[in-house]
Amino acid sequence: MSNIMVTFYSHIVNFILALQPQISKPQMNHMLTFMHGIILTDGRINVPQIRRSTSENRDLSCMTRFLNESLWCPNRVTRRRLQFVMNHIQKSRSETGDTRPIVFFIVDDTQCKKDCTTKRMEGLDNHYYHSDGKTIWSHCVVTAHVVSENNSFAWDFRSYFQKLYCQKEGISFKSKNDLTIELINSYPVSDDDQVYVLVDSWYTSKKLIETCYQKGFHPIGGLRTNRKIYPAGVGIKISDLASTYIESTDLRPVTVNVILIKFIRMKAI
Repeated sequence: MSNIMVTFYSHIVNFILALQPQISKPQMNHMLTFMHGIILTDGRINVPQIRRSTSENRDLSCMTRFLNESLWCPNRVTRRRLQFVMNHIQKSRSETGDTRPIVFFIVDDTQCKKDCTTKRMEGLDNHYYHSDGKTIWSHCVVTAHVVSENNSFAWDFRSYFQKLYCQKEGISFKSKNDLTIELINSYPVSDDDQVYVLVDSWYTSKKLIETCYQKGFHPIGGLRTNRKIYPAGVGIKISDLASTYIESTDLRPVTVNVILIKFIRMKAI
């Protein structure tokens, strides 16, 4: 077991050093301790648990001050990490000789469930959780994932806060769709990329589609049956379009990695 932990730790150290986050040696030690502790801690994860899991000898206040008071820029670390991801993807492409690489930019939201007794942590609220079919006490995070070649990376995330919470805290409200557009805009544009943005029907909107087109990206997402579209300038609900104008001969099944996708050929429109 100890050999496995040493291997984990060495990988973390090499990754952080490769990012060159421009932080002091004590700050680097704190960052490595937190990352290592998150891996080692079972069950509920908090600063005291991380300290115990890593057998950290420092006083607990030292670790909390690193998060709350220490002068280091998390945005710089994020920028370094994103650049590291892009460099890794580009290197993999050059090794395979890709001339028109395909990138899948996948956006979705998730709930980080918390115990109902947790009240002091910032940003907690009752959010609807689709898996449970009910609201749960949690953080809600909109995340982006990048898949290219044989690489799969977590890209970035945005915390979602409900309107009442934003009003109480005096911050601007941003919908999940707004946060998704921020994430899409954060992906650097390259003429060599063919980027497909994958979202579910919750995010598919005119604003998101226009954002993708402005960046030269290709949006792919579901549409709710009550959405209205305007083929040839005539407004019609998708449900009415499907039941009235689309025949089975207008659908063509295409298998991609065992996923069946039906493309609609709008021959009559």
